Amino acid sequence: MDLFAGPGGLGEGFTTFESRPDYRPFRIIASVEKDPAACRTLRLRGFYHRVLQSGNRKALDAYYAYVRGDQKTPVAPDNDMARVAWRQAGEETLERTLGKSDTGLELQTLIHRVQTNDDKPLVLIGGPPCQAYSSVGRSRNVGIDGYRPALDNRHFLYRVYLDLLSNHRPVAFVMENVKGILSSQIAGRRLFPRILQDLASPATAYGQDKRRRYPQYRIYSLVDGSSFRNGQDPTSIQTERFIVQAERYGIPQNRHRVILLGLREDLAETFDRLGNAFPCLSPLTGTEQRSSVFSRHALTDLPPLRSGLSWLRSACKAGSWQDTLLPLFTHSARTIEDTELRIAFEESARQVANSNLPRGGRSVTPSSEAGFAVGLPENLAAWYRGQDPPLVLNHETRKHMPEDLVRYLFCAVYARQKGVSPKATQFPAALAPRHRNWETGKFDDRFRVQVADQPATTVMSHIAKDGHYFIHHDPAQCRSLTVREAARLQTFPDSYFFEGNRTEQYTQVGNAVPPFLARQIADVVWKLLRQLGYGAP
Repeated sequence: MDLFAGPGGLGEGFTTFESRPDYRPFRIIASVEKDPAACRTLRLRGFYHRVLQSGNRKALDAYYAYVRGDQKTPVAPDNDMARVAWRQAGEETLERTLGKSDTGLELQTLIHRVQTNDDKPLVLIGGPPCQAYSSVGRSRNVGIDGYRPALDNRHFLYRVYLDLLSNHRPVAFVMENVKGILSSQIAGRRLFPRILQDLASPATAYGQDKRRRYPQYRIYSLVDGSSFRNGQDPTSIQTERFIVQAERYGIPQNRHRVILLGLREDLAETFDRLGNAFPCLSPLTGTEQRSSVFSRHALTDLPPLRSGLSWLRSACKAGSWQDTLLPLFTHSARTIEDTELRIAFEESARQVANSNLPRGGRSVTPSSEAGFAVGLPENLAAWYRGQDPPLVLNHETRKHMPEDLVRYLFCAVYARQKGVSPKATQFPAALAPRHRNWETGKFDDRFRVQVADQPATTVMSHIAKDGHYFIHHDPAQCRSLTVREAARLQTFPDSYFFEGNRTEQYTQVGNAVPPFLARQIADVVWKLLRQLGYGAP
C-alpha cells in the first residue's frame, strides 16, 4: 500500500522490481494520494503496467497513441482486456486525503478485502508531505502571522502509519522524507525522536487496549544497517545514519533524504537469530563522496529545445526572438570583464539569437542520431528505455523574460568555463535582477545552472514556480529544464507520462522518490523477507 503516493515514484520502484527474470514479488493494492492530477498519473501508470504485462499489442499501442496525443483515451476501443485494466487501475488509485477518519476506515476495509496473510504479507510505503519539515517550508511558516507549529497538522501526518501498523501488523514499512525532519522542532523539542518512538511502538501513541497484543517495529538504516528499537533512548541515535544520499546509488542528482525501513519486531528478532548481515543499499557509482552519473548523462540524448519569450514584468518591448535577444546579448556582453568568459558568451549569444530550435510539446520525436551519453551506466540506460519504442514525453519549454534569458546564458557559459554555477557576486552588475535580496547573500544562487559534469542539484517541487534554480547546462538551449528533463534526473522511465497542466507535472516530479532508487529499496525489503521465509524463491 503506497501512502502519500504522489505520481508513484516509490510504487514504480517496488512494482517493477524483479527478484528473478519475469518474477515481480510486490503488487500495489492501493496508491493513496489527494492531488487529482497525480491520481490521473497514477491510474495511467497502473494501466500501462497491466497492458504491458498482458502482452496485448493493440492495448499497448493505444497507450502509446494516447501519451503521444494521437487519441483522447488510453483505452483501445472494443478491447475487453484494456477496459478491465483501466477499471482495475482506477480501483487501485484512491484520490483521498490521508489523516481523515473516513479515509482510514476505507483503507482498513480494503486491507480486509485483500486478505493479507503470511503468504500475502502487507508492506506500507510512502512519504508524508514535507512542507512542515523542509527548511524552505519552515522559513515560509515563520512569516505567517500567528503560525504555531504544534497546531500544524502536517507535522503529524506520519501518524497515518500508526493506525495501519497497530491494526494490520504489516511485516515492514518504508517512510521517506526531507532531511529537515531531523531538526524540526515543536515547542523547542526535536520532533524526530518522537517519530522514532511512535513508529517503534505505534499503539503507544494513541493508548493501548490491554486486551490486545500490539506489534512493535525495529527501525533500520538502509545505509549501514544500524537500528532503533522500542525502549532505546532516541536522542542517543546518530540520526544522520538514516540519510540516504541518492547520488551514491546511481541517481544523477544530489538528493539527500531520510528513509526509514521498519521491520516488525518479532521478525527483527528472528533475523537477529539467523545471524545474517543486514542487506544495506549498495553504492552503485563512484566513491562515497562523489557520484559518477552526471546531469549530461541523463539529458544529452533528449532533443534540444529553446524557450519562448514572456513579456510579463519585462522592460523589453515585445518583438521577435532575434530582434529582442541579439541587442540584449550584445549589450550584456560588454559588461563581462573576464575576457575569455566574454568571448565564450558572445559566441553562444550569436548561436542562441539565431536559433530556430522548436519549443517541444506533449510528445517530441526522438533525435535520430542521438543516443545515451557515454558513461551512463547500462542498467540506468535500460531503466530509462524499458521495453518501449523511443519516447520523449512532457518535453516542452517554458516562456522566460528576455532579461532572464541573458542571465541563463551567462550561467550556462560560466559553468562551462569554470565548472561551477556562478554566485550573485560573480554576475556583472548590469545583469543583477531587481530583487531586494540579491546583494544580501540570502539568495546568492538565485540563478543556478545544472553543471554538466556534476550530479544535478535536488529536484524539488519549487521547480513548478520558476526555472531559475534549474537552468539547462547547454548554453545553446538557454532555458530552464522541461518536465521530462526533471523526470530524467529523478530517474522516471521515458514511458512515464505525467498528467495535468505543466505546473502540476513539475510539482509531481519534484515531490517524488526517484524510482530507480525505490527499486533498490525494494530489493533490500525483498532480501529481508526472503531470509525470513516469505515469498517464492
